[in-house]
Amino acid sequence: MITPAYSTTITTYSDLPTWQAATTGDTTDTFTGYAPAGSYTMYGGGIFQNGVEFIGISGSTGVADTSSGAFSWANVGTGDAGFVSGTTGINITLTTPVTAFGINLFTSNPAAAYTITTLSQPSTVQTNSGAPPIFFGVTSDTAFSSVSLSVPAGTTYAFFDNFSFGTADVGDPVPEAGTFLLIGTGLMGFALFRSRRQPR
Repeated sequence: MITPAYSTTITTYSDLPTWQAATTGDTTDTFTGYAPAGSYTMYGGGIFQNGVEFIGISGSTGVADTSSGAFSWANVGTGDAGFVSGTTGINITLTTPVTAFGINLFTSNPAAAYTITTLSQPSTVQTNSGAPPIFFGVTSDTAFSSVSLSVPAGTTYAFFDNFSFGTADVGDPVPEAGTFLLIGTGLMGFALFRSRRQPR
């Protein structure tokens, strides 16, 4: 018997409430407290929160308080946010595989586009020239434990915040009418068989 090839199905979202309605058990990394007020902290080995690692690809990884101080120019209403500088992207690695994630994105180069790759499938996400940050979410019927984000060369700072991850709600498929007919016929046949086997 030949097993048919399986194709991963990925659904993308640009709206947080819609993504939340399609997922359960979500955890969110907000990076709150990872930077001092009005300043920033660099994390040479990457940022770790809730079993998730965020690390710049060939660059520096940090968390900045964007609400005031040195990074107030980057304030889009998210408070503390992760960022990479001198890099072309971010690798996100989860210790436990998931089937859904969502993230807020913005850059220091106004309206730069991210390329986000999940299970080898890339998506292009265009950021705004200011607030609010862009939301991008994914649900998948295949579990994954890594996501890569890349930005165009020359992007000074690539920001990310509110990384949420959880389980996609696949739901129970509704049987087609023909399936109900087969089930009903099988039950009737089973009842008839039992009645004939009972002793008189």
